[in-house]
Amino acid sequence: MQQGPQYPYPQYQPYQQQPGYPPPKSGGKTVLIVVLVVAGVLVLAGAGVGAFFLLTADNKRPTAAPASSAPAGEPDKYSSLPRCSEVGSRMNNLPPLTSDSPAEPASTSDDKIQLSQLSCSWMKSGSSSGTLTMLLAKSKQPGSGDGPGYAKAGYENAVDDGAKPITEKIGKATKAADVDFDQSGSLQCGVRFYQGNVDVTVIVTAADTADRNVERCRRNAHSLAKAASESLE
Repeated sequence: MQQGPQYPYPQYQPYQQQPGYPPPKSGGKTVLIVVLVVAGVLVLAGAGVGAFFLLTADNKRPTAAPASSAPAGEPDKYSSLPRCSEVGSRMNNLPPLTSDSPAEPASTSDDKIQLSQLSCSWMKSGSSSGTLTMLLAKSKQPGSGDGPGYAKAGYENAVDDGAKPITEKIGKATKAADVDFDQSGSLQCGVRFYQGNVDVTVIVTAADTADRNVERCRRNAHSLAKAASESLE
């Protein structure tokens, strides 16, 4: 079997210094290390870029939820008001109820809420009388806290005007205060409290101008305020 022409391997030629050029220096290892380091950096950078594209291209990976721009506040606790008869049923020895009409829409300059008002009166000649006003402030934007904020502001305005915060618990009221009135006529005692998004005012009037028993008047006002508070559901 014939074989093709055989070529001899080239013989290694020793380095021959060219005239005018110095011999090569022994710095090859340093150059090699630098090249490897640079190559490693490029590989890592490439891996980083690749990882970025993998993350962005994979639609199934979880992404951070966008921050909500809706304001956060105390939610409205109540959506309706009771009837006057429901309040009166929680208190003994009240005079007759003059009207049991349901709550009605009320006007307000605050465009962030819807306002409803309940007005009650218990009266009888020769007996102490009681009146009750409830204001329900419903936030137009749920969760904004505008309704509870309105009710709280009503209470705080009364305190700023001289109402004295009550230390004892009045039903389920958040905060309550005794309200003083001009006592030149019949003795009157009041309670102002708020509960969630409801602002409440209670006034008790003595039977006649000769009745100056402030302690009894305040006790009656606290009892009516407690009945009003517990009627809210």
